[in-house]
Amino acid sequence: MSEEEKETIGRQVMTVAQLNGFIKEILEGAFPGVWVEGELSNFKIHTSGHIYFTLKDADSQIRGVMWKGSRKYLRFDPKDGDKVVARGRISVYDKRGEYQLVAEALEPKGLGALQAAFEALKKKLMAEGLFDQARKKPLPFIPWSIGIVTSPKGAAIRDMIRAIHRRFPGLRIVVNPVPVQGEGAAAKIAQAIGELNEYGKVDVIIVGRGGGSLEDLWAFNEEVVARAIAASRIPVVSAVGHEVDFTMADFVADLRSATPTAAAEQVTPDKEALRQRLAQLARKLQKDMRDRMESDSQFTDDLMNRLMASTKNLIELRRHRLAAALGRLKGQSPTNKLALRQQRLKHVAVAMNRAAMSLAGEKGNRIKSALGRLEAISWPKRVRDRRDKLAALMSLLQKEMARHLQARRNGWQNAARALAALDPVKVLDRGYAIVTRGDSGAIVKTVAQLEPGARVNIRVSDGTAGAQVEGKGKKGGRQETLF
Repeated sequence: MSEEEKETIGRQVMTVAQLNGFIKEILEGAFPGVWVEGELSNFKIHTSGHIYFTLKDADSQIRGVMWKGSRKYLRFDPKDGDKVVARGRISVYDKRGEYQLVAEALEPKGLGALQAAFEALKKKLMAEGLFDQARKKPLPFIPWSIGIVTSPKGAAIRDMIRAIHRRFPGLRIVVNPVPVQGEGAAAKIAQAIGELNEYGKVDVIIVGRGGGSLEDLWAFNEEVVARAIAASRIPVVSAVGHEVDFTMADFVADLRSATPTAAAEQVTPDKEALRQRLAQLARKLQKDMRDRMESDSQFTDDLMNRLMASTKNLIELRRHRLAAALGRLKGQSPTNKLALRQQRLKHVAVAMNRAAMSLAGEKGNRIKSALGRLEAISWPKRVRDRRDKLAALMSLLQKEMARHLQARRNGWQNAARALAALDPVKVLDRGYAIVTRGDSGAIVKTVAQLEPGARVNIRVSDGTAGAQVEGKGKKGGRQETLF
């Protein structure tokens, strides 16, 4: 205000409204954005959704307000006595001659609002047991179908798909695309996890995105995402940000990976290593079969030797008994008695020889039967049959994996064409525009979101222009905003 205008004002008698108008112009122009530290008192949430409070220190105080639109960005629950830092502007209500602080952001002193919200939710979920190791599910050895919840754009999805195809070509990949930051992202991530569970045709789910600031990663710290992961029947791997980043999803998930690429490698086995292990097991099986055949041959030889020795010992025993009987008969003199005994001994000897020959024949037949059964087993033929069956199974597996890979590639290409058709930039080429608030970047959907004096950005097909709201009006029964 110039000196001449001040002098003119001094000579005029102003109305109260004029004076308050001058004060409003001066204060609001001098304090368009300030940071104020103090203690909350008289904190109240109105039925309209607005917040009213007093910010004070040991020497002074100022009334404050936070409109409903800014309140939704609060990351903690303020209360009387909290030490806070408020960011906002000075506003004058000229009808009452009162000024106040219009807060656009509020956070605890000494601890950011996001960090405070993170710690509060972490404590709550830990008390409910959502972090317990006992409730975590094991990952499948070979997940034939892998679900991924992430943004369809960016390096994270490309890195995960590349790692999966490198380690095990042909595995089926189902991508459920979602926004990974911004308003509404957390709800969409939770919904995508639930949809994959309802789909029921994936063996493991990877939820994640690339690195970023705490604000960028905040969607994965929301309670709705943590509870969706905890409720999943399918094992969930969290892969958010870089190795140093920790989110609520990491604590609740069945497995936490340092990066999206690491997650893809952890859920996917190395196909070449499995093939080598399979070949090693096949070689061990062949060796075990050869050893078994050699052991069976040795068993047959031992059986033959024991049978021959048993027969020989039996014959020798009978001979000794006959010799002993003849010796006893030598001491008897009567001729007829001796002749009778000799005759009986001959009969016994003949019977003994027949019994020995019969036993030897029976043992020989058993040996021949055992040898026949051993020859019928034909171990080399079984080995060849198993090797041929294994080769057929490997060929079938390779064909099936190739078919699955081609099907997934076709599905991905169709999804990419569908996404390109939904590109919002093409809508702007037809004359439409996107209006966002200059202070928060939120998309303006209704006139009620704007007030006179607010700064906005208008995006058209070839760029963005800034504007200021001059007022509101009605046209055709609908409100209009004037820029």
